[in-house]
Amino acid sequence: MNFRNQIMLYNQKYQLIRDGDLLLVACSGGADSIALLVFLNQEKDFLGIGIGCIHANHGLRGEESEEDERFVKMACHNLDIPFYSKTLPIQDIVQHENGNLQDICRRERYYFFEQVMKEQGYNKLAVAHHADDQVESVFMGLTRGTRTNGMYSKRHFGTGELIRPLLSVTRKQIENYLDKENFTYREDSSNKKDTYTRNRFRHSIVPLVREENPNVAEVITHWTQNQQQDEQLLEKLAVKEYEKIIISSTFRSISIDIQLFQDIEFALQKRVILLLLNYIYPNKSLWLSHSLIEQIHNQCLESDGSREIHLPKGRKVLRHYSTMLFSFESIESSISALTILVAGEWTSVNSLRIILCNRDDMLCLDDGWYVTLEPSELPIRMRGRQRDDRLLLKGMKESKRLSRLMIDEKIPRHSRESISLLETQQGDIIGVPGVRLGARFTKEPHAGWTHKLRIEEESY
Repeated sequence: MNFRNQIMLYNQKYQLIRDGDLLLVACSGGADSIALLVFLNQEKDFLGIGIGCIHANHGLRGEESEEDERFVKMACHNLDIPFYSKTLPIQDIVQHENGNLQDICRRERYYFFEQVMKEQGYNKLAVAHHADDQVESVFMGLTRGTRTNGMYSKRHFGTGELIRPLLSVTRKQIENYLDKENFTYREDSSNKKDTYTRNRFRHSIVPLVREENPNVAEVITHWTQNQQQDEQLLEKLAVKEYEKIIISSTFRSISIDIQLFQDIEFALQKRVILLLLNYIYPNKSLWLSHSLIEQIHNQCLESDGSREIHLPKGRKVLRHYSTMLFSFESIESSISALTILVAGEWTSVNSLRIILCNRDDMLCLDDGWYVTLEPSELPIRMRGRQRDDRLLLKGMKESKRLSRLMIDEKIPRHSRESISLLETQQGDIIGVPGVRLGARFTKEPHAGWTHKLRIEEESY
């Protein structure tokens, strides 16, 4: 099958491009992206689409990076294609964040792509990954112990989709196409360096595999397609099971019933865990190792005692007997958080909505807790727990340690550190919303009351 027909058949099978689409083509100047740009430009009338080109200059190779940008810009000028580019301050970002260079480059360029798509009205971003890239991705995933379904032909991106029209063709086919069409391209000198993991696989491992089977790219392409189809079905089944085990979910955490989890078919259990992890890392590309998922899975099969597992970005998984809680934020962030209660305005804290209203406020006509507050005590604030916090309860002469109160109120261990306290400007703790309010609050109005506190469950 020739190059054009192979791409067109793949496009038809996965419905990547439709009549009326506006495609933004990501082009570095290399053979793959130039081939994609040229091919889509040649076929735009047949496909009924409009195209534009976008180039991210990472500025990491000095004049060579500038030459790449000029080359792509000239190609777009000759083909009469709209061109968008930007020099990204990668070096400054790396120095500021002290992060991984490759990860930062990818994050920043895709953020730039998303911005231009939205501003210019493109509904799809076309990238030039091909079948040989797929082989590398699968073997890298197997080696790292991550999921090995490979790259998908399309996925949600920004306000539209990211598509990979060349995923069924090889690098050799791409180079032959460019030779036939008499188009040149740029060679990225960094692709020759083995400092990057993908380059080491490309230069050392994949050639050995290709010696065993020259058609390995075609084999891996079919294998990933079958894997992805199976995975899509299993994910649909997992979603149904996932919905059955949820006890509660808030903007900060989600908890599940472990006994119900254990009734799920074993083949779906780890997929349910992935859904839970995706819930607490929304819109993030997270490297999830098999060992991490295995740790969580093992705890979901237990039901005695308590256990805590640390996740990336300060998040945590905490099991307390037959309940498992996936926490969105670290204990440290909840302790340091400070929220001012503005009179007459609702405030969301944990899974609660709280409002403190003045006596003459219409909201005070509704149910709530009455309290007398001096002007010097306002505004009331909310903060996380600290060591030795105490609260005076009704009927008691001495204040009670919050640590003891948590135990008496049977608050699960994994929930105790995320508790928020009501505190006056003088630093006096007057209540723990969702647990107990202090002695100053009454359900019936009393002489001289100045404010009313209302607490409701947050609805989602």
